[in-house]
Amino acid sequence: MVEACNLVTVHRTTGVVNVPRIIRVRSHSPSTETVYVRLLLGQTPTMWEEAAEALAVALKAERVGVERVRPQVIALVVQRSEPFTESIIPPDLLGDSDAVDLSRVYLGETEHGPDWYAPLIGQHWLVGGATGSGKNSVTWMALRACAPLIRDGLVRVHVVNPKGTELNALRPVSYRYAETDGDIVEVIQGFWATMQDRKKVLAEQGRRTFAMSRETPLDVLVLDELGAVTGYGDRSLTRGAQAALPLILSQARALGGSVIGALQEPTKDVIPQRDLFSLRVCLRATSAGHVDMVLGEDMRRRGALADEIPNVPESAGIGFVVKQRSRTPVRVRAAYCDDSDIAELVRVAGWPVSELATARQA
Repeated sequence: MVEACNLVTVHRTTGVVNVPRIIRVRSHSPSTETVYVRLLLGQTPTMWEEAAEALAVALKAERVGVERVRPQVIALVVQRSEPFTESIIPPDLLGDSDAVDLSRVYLGETEHGPDWYAPLIGQHWLVGGATGSGKNSVTWMALRACAPLIRDGLVRVHVVNPKGTELNALRPVSYRYAETDGDIVEVIQGFWATMQDRKKVLAEQGRRTFAMSRETPLDVLVLDELGAVTGYGDRSLTRGAQAALPLILSQARALGGSVIGALQEPTKDVIPQRDLFSLRVCLRATSAGHVDMVLGEDMRRRGALADEIPNVPESAGIGFVVKQRSRTPVRVRAAYCDDSDIAELVRVAGWPVSELATARQA
């Protein structure tokens, strides 16, 4: 197999064929396994990445990803069939704010079996994917984790919802909410003003780092259909958003501000600030080029075949993220929140009417 894929070396004097050695094989599930391989002298992980498609054919697999483990050792992630055949049910909402850990928010599952967690505090998230790919599943899971914190005034949600659908359920618990162009600009610029005020507060208190409290809550800016805000919306809208968004993305993380943005088209002219998002998720894409635009250069070559995810309702929420340490794509699936799950989120996060009115006026 490796010889057919040009992954062997031949001794130039003796003619002996040297074959890479398999160190071990781990089977995570009937659909996915990991094969650890010791490279031959003169080989690089890039050679194996370029041969990934040929390896998938040789192994009769749907996909082969390549992970750099340590010098001279790689891991081949062999996906033989779809690991996610059923929707994932969200866990129960926590009722106690003290039990919530925003450095480890549950989002769903990975192809290797363990749950998929991601930090929200101190991070900005970008979720890319085609229509119907389930982008808001990631958003809903983050907000479900925040529900008791929203209720207790420890998290404030600023929602930009150009479509005016689905996320409009958040209106009762949003600190700021916008659907129209003028309101959208006001919310984004208001979020930046909040960050500037926060900078002054931290300086006055002599604090170098943000700590979440009722006096300095975590502010989360949710941007649905980010392309309509920054790229192809009304000129006054895009100009106003482009003035504040780069500042928010470059400075807000240290000031207690996090951004969750969802978009369909991740080109630079639509979202020039995409590299400022620290966590990026690529769900089903319509173009192979979109994968690298969302996840980073060469991620598709290394196994993030988001453009090959079937365009069927059953694939909603399936996509790829990148391991921070090894820079390896991992197939994941976000849990699915139905209407009752969203209603539970709003119920648990619900502010008393008097407190919400006071907070919005502040």
